[in-house]
Amino acid sequence: MLSVCGFAANGAKKVLLVGIDGVQYEHILKLNTPAFDRLNITKAYTGGVAGNKSEQKTISGPGWTTILTGVWKNKHGVVSNTHGLANSQWPSIYRYLHDANRQFKLYGFSTWGPIHSQFFKNDMPFLSAHAEGGSDDDNLNRTLKVLYHDSPDFIFLHLDEPDAAGHSHGFGQAYDDSIIRSDNRLGMLLDAVAQREQVFAENWLVLVTTDHGRDFMGKGHGGQTKQEKTIFIASNKPLNKNYQSIITLPNKHFGGLYGLPAQTYIVPTILNYFGVMSDIHWRLDGLPLVGDIKVNRIYADIGGKKCGLEWDMSTGSPSTLGANEHVAKFDCDGNADPLFIKGNKIYANIFNSGCTLQWDADKGTPLTLEENEHVAKFDCTDFGDPLQINDQQITSYINDQLCGFQWDSDAGTPITLGRNEHVAKFDCEGSPDQLVIE
Repeated sequence: MLSVCGFAANGAKKVLLVGIDGVQYEHILKLNTPAFDRLNITKAYTGGVAGNKSEQKTISGPGWTTILTGVWKNKHGVVSNTHGLANSQWPSIYRYLHDANRQFKLYGFSTWGPIHSQFFKNDMPFLSAHAEGGSDDDNLNRTLKVLYHDSPDFIFLHLDEPDAAGHSHGFGQAYDDSIIRSDNRLGMLLDAVAQREQVFAENWLVLVTTDHGRDFMGKGHGGQTKQEKTIFIASNKPLNKNYQSIITLPNKHFGGLYGLPAQTYIVPTILNYFGVMSDIHWRLDGLPLVGDIKVNRIYADIGGKKCGLEWDMSTGSPSTLGANEHVAKFDCDGNADPLFIKGNKIYANIFNSGCTLQWDADKGTPLTLEENEHVAKFDCTDFGDPLQINDQQITSYINDQLCGFQWDSDAGTPITLGRNEHVAKFDCEGSPDQLVIE
């Protein structure tokens, strides 16, 4: 029986995130999985972008850290299953929710202990209850007890059986049976959520995912093959596809996998659902799968041409830029990249990484720029510089000087740019160029 004391007000939004380790997406589709059939399920990917700064091993440590932070390993820093604490500059969903509302009751139960004991050890004080290790049924029962007898706002449950079965047996009957048993556990969770919604009129978002796929035989994983990179995101609510008009990732590899959402989308989805996604969360490497996504595009008139603000594909060039930075440019072929103007920052999603507009500390580079000018860039690992965006002009203070956002008169430089492209820059002596923000 459900307890009747201490629950939140009717209609309160709640989230249950269930992670089932090592589940091959295609096996869910071919097996009898009635609980999964109750959900909206979409193919997704893990492992970052192969050959890019975000590439990470398709193993549990980086995978679960990405799922719980919304960023790839070049930000969260977890590269193996034995790694210590994740980079605290990129908080977990536990910390984000705790900071957003100190009254939230948060829970985490993980059969694979390192998620809590290694990567997010410092976040455990934020939780009303947590557990590490034990069996899947132990942690299922802990979760059901909270759902039936407490007042949770957010629960993360990690289940491990399919991954263990895969490592022991590869693909086959034992692996398939482990997925069917996981589906049975999921059905009990969905029933408990449905009962809470009926009795207390709560509004639950249920998300289900996995950390990685498996190799050809089903025993191993860790590489950058299509099968190992393929995961899923399932939900009891419809998931929007607004991200499709925003992601700027070539959709040519792994059978079009990069045109789908990544595991980095889970944290933004939860934050947006709770209504606590603040401006800074657009630095994350994913986009929300619930709610609207409003984008902006910025244009300048250069020689009578409508030139759009974009980021340059050549990361780290010119040589003054870091490996996670892209030159900001104006493209006079009429294109403009989708951007997010949030508060006093401008964000872009570049290769499914959240990046922020900045100025380069090395003024006068590339060679076409004057000594008082700074290259404008999108930085995909650091905070963006604060901007003033007023009356279709952008300025920023650089070393206590007010510098205007402009386009460079020398098209096609540096050499990474096309002949119809101009470096965007901050000029600390000249006025900002007039822009059109759409």
